[in-house]
Amino acid sequence: MTQRGLLRLLALGVLVLILLLAWQLGRSYADAIENATDDAGNLVSALDAQLTATLRRVESNLHNIAAQLPAVAPVRAGAPVRRRMAQPVLRRFSDNFPEVNGFFVWSRDGELLASSEATDPGPIRIDHRPGFLELRAEPEAQITFSDSIRSRIYAQDTVAVYVPVRNARGGLDAVVTSTLNIDRITRSFESLQLPQGSVIFMRRSDNHKLVLRYPYVEREINKPVRNAIQQRIDQGIVAGRDRFQAVTDGEWRLYGFRKLQGYPYYVVVGLAQRSALANWHRNARYLVGGVVLLGVAMLFLLWQMARLERQRAQAQREAGRAQDLLREAIDSLSAGIVVYDEQDRLIAYNEAMRQLYAGFSDVIVPGRTFEEITRAGAQRGSFTAAIGRTEAWLAERMQQHRAADGVPYEQELADGRWVQFTEHRTPAGHTVGTRIDITERKQLENELRDQATTDALTGLPNRRHFLARLDEEVERVRRRTTQQACVLMMDLDHFKRINDQFGHAAGDSLLRHFAQLLAEELRSTDTCGRMGGEEFAVILPGTDVKAAEVLARRICSRLAGVPLRIGTQQVYVTVSMGIAAIDPADLTADTVLSRADGALYQAKEAGRNRVAVAT
Repeated sequence: MTQRGLLRLLALGVLVLILLLAWQLGRSYADAIENATDDAGNLVSALDAQLTATLRRVESNLHNIAAQLPAVAPVRAGAPVRRRMAQPVLRRFSDNFPEVNGFFVWSRDGELLASSEATDPGPIRIDHRPGFLELRAEPEAQITFSDSIRSRIYAQDTVAVYVPVRNARGGLDAVVTSTLNIDRITRSFESLQLPQGSVIFMRRSDNHKLVLRYPYVEREINKPVRNAIQQRIDQGIVAGRDRFQAVTDGEWRLYGFRKLQGYPYYVVVGLAQRSALANWHRNARYLVGGVVLLGVAMLFLLWQMARLERQRAQAQREAGRAQDLLREAIDSLSAGIVVYDEQDRLIAYNEAMRQLYAGFSDVIVPGRTFEEITRAGAQRGSFTAAIGRTEAWLAERMQQHRAADGVPYEQELADGRWVQFTEHRTPAGHTVGTRIDITERKQLENELRDQATTDALTGLPNRRHFLARLDEEVERVRRRTTQQACVLMMDLDHFKRINDQFGHAAGDSLLRHFAQLLAEELRSTDTCGRMGGEEFAVILPGTDVKAAEVLARRICSRLAGVPLRIGTQQVYVTVSMGIAAIDPADLTADTVLSRADGALYQAKEAGRNRVAVAT
C-alpha cells in the first residue's frame, strides 16, 4: 500500500471512530435523560397511589364519623354534641390512623363540640376559616381542604379536612374535621433515597399553593407557583413529564407530575439532572479523553510519515502501534462493538461483545457471516425469544440487521440479562453495531412496576391495582360479556387489639396468614387485594350472590378454626365480610365497593365474625 493510500485509510479510521463515539455519546445522553425521566414518572405514580390512599382513608373516616354522630349525640335543630358520648367514637378512628393528629366535631356556628383528644383544648372556633365557610355557603359541598397550616398545638405542618353533617333539607347541622399530619407524610419520603438536589412537591390544583416539600423549606410553604407544570395542570392535563430550570434554586431537573384523582392536589417529583447524568458525564470525559489522545497520536504519526517519507519501515511500525492503541481504546469501552463488511462477514469486534454473548463466543470470529453467528446463538438457546421458533425469530432478526437504520432494539438473553443493540450502515457499506448491557435498568423498571401494583407486606395486589381490575370487571358486566360477578369486602375483627397486645410484628404475621388462607381458597380467576390496614377485597367473576356467600362463610369458618401462632400462644382470629353483586347499572368500582362496604358495616354491627349481603 502506498503512503497516500495509508494516509487515507488512517484518516478514514479516525473519522469513523469519532463519528461512532459521537453518535454513541448522543444516544447514551438521550437514554440517560429518558431513564431519569422514566424514574421520575414511576416515582410520581407510586406517590400518587400513596397520597390518594391516605386522602381517601381520611375522607372515608370523616364520613363514617359523620354517619355515626346522630347515634351518639343528635345534631338536629342545633342540639349540642355531648363530649363524653362522642369522644370514644372519635378516639377509635384516631387511634387507627397515625397520619392524622385527631378528629373534631364542630357546631354549625363553628364552635368546638368534641374531639378525639383526651385533654380539653379550650374554647376554639372555626367560623372564620375558609373551609368551614365554603361548606356553609355551598350546600352541595361534601368535603373541603385548607391550605397548609402550622399547628400551634402540635408544632407541625397540617392540612385541615372538613366534612359536613347535613339535615334532610341540606342545611348544615355540624362539621367533622381532621388535621392531616404533613410532617409525617414528608418523613416517609426519606426511604426513597432521592439523588442529591432532587425534590418532591405536593400542590393544590386550584391555586397552586405549596402544601408539602421534600426536602422541607419553610419559606416556600403556601406560596403559589408559575411554571410549565402549573400551566399544564390548568389546561386539564392530569399527568406528564417535563424538564426545566427551577426559579427558586436554579437547578435543572427532570420532572414527573400527576394530579390526584378526586382531590384538589397534584404531586411532582423532580430529579436533579446533574445527579441523574453524573455517570454519563464521567463516561463522556473518559471517551472524549480517549479520542483526544488517539487523535494526538494519529496526528503525530501522520506528521512523522510526511516528514520521514524515506523511512517507510519506521512509519509502518508507528502505524502498527497506532492500530494497537485503537484496538485498546475500543476494547476499553463498556459497550460491545461489532463491524461487518459489505458481504456481511465479521471483520471487527471488541472484548465487551464476546463477554455479552459468552454462550456462543467461540463462533464470533472474523470471516463468519452475521447469519451464521446469530443462528449458532439461537440453536444453543442463548436468545429467549428464539426458543421454540428459531427460524421465525431468525427471519425477524435478519430483517432488522438488513435495515440497519439505527433504531435501538432490546434483546433478552437466556441467562436473564438484557441487551440493547443498534446497527447502522456506513457510506462504505459496512454494518457497525453496538451492544449495551441494560439488565440493571430492566430490573429497576420491573421493581418499580411491582412496587406500583403490589402490596409489599402480603404480596397481594394493592388498592390501586385492585380498583383497576374491578373497573374492568364492572365494565364487562355492563357490556354483559359476563353474566354475573360479586365483590367481597373483608375486615379482620379486633385487629388493633392484636397489634396492641402482641406488637405490630404479630399484626403483620396475621395479615400474611390471612392473605395465604385467601390464596388457598380462591380460584385462579379471582382477584384478591389489600385495600389498606386490615381491609381486604375479592372480585369473584362468574359468581352469583349465593355462591359468594357460601365461599365467604367457608373463609370465615376456616380462619376461625386455624389459629395464628404467636410465640408460644395460639390466637384465634375472626373476620367480618360484606357481599355485593356487580350490577349492570354500576358506573364505577366505587359504586359496588360502597355497597359491599355497607354490608361489611352491617356485619360488624351485628357482632362481627359474620357475613352480610348488600340488598
